Amino acid sequence: MLRIDETSKTLVAPQAGALVTEGSPDREELLALVGASWEAFVQEMGLPALRLLATEPLPGVDILAFDAQAGRAVLVQVTGETVDWQLIRVLQASAAFAALDAAQLSAIHDALEAAVPGDSPQVVVIAGAYDPRALATAAWLNRRHGVDISTYAVSVLRFGNERLLSVRREPSEGQAPDPAAEVQWMLTGDAAAGVVGGPQSVLPSAPAVPAASSTPPPGA
Repeated sequence: MLRIDETSKTLVAPQAGALVTEGSPDREELLALVGASWEAFVQEMGLPALRLLATEPLPGVDILAFDAQAGRAVLVQVTGETVDWQLIRVLQASAAFAALDAAQLSAIHDALEAAVPGDSPQVVVIAGAYDPRALATAAWLNRRHGVDISTYAVSVLRFGNERLLSVRREPSEGQAPDPAAEVQWMLTGDAAAGVVGGPQSVLPSAPAVPAASSTPPPGA
């Protein structure tokens, strides 16, 4: 678990204190936090090979990354709320990116010269929570149609005067752990009641950077 330093907008190890659950960051703040502490964030997700290339490179695309090991572009789509259009927006962004030719790809970033024009990008979705239908649809797209899509949820706790941001893969196995017990396990290593699994159950996250402006559809 990493602490969000509100003054320096960096991540530091937390100190003991009272834990109180809070609502997830809104979309703009979450997008800013992910972009600002990219290396820490992808490490917590278990995707350290992802290299940040650009924010808002195309309309509807929040963050563009590149997996050098796979030689593949990765779209990171961020939303701070549970909304029905989560996957629609993801698919639209993927289609727009896949339509780019070699010249258009290299114009975005030199690293994309290694990407294959027309290939579908890998997609990572980050949200405060998910509609169960969105998770079911993502699983179906992956299983039946080969869409490389993964979903991660973030949660926030108040730790004294500071906030803690954690990240976990969704869907998670079993019931969601109690946030306070979850943090106790992360800080002490104790298998507190209500904590499901080990280190892979909850992955801490990162903060701080200029918020992007891919504003979702009005009224969503």
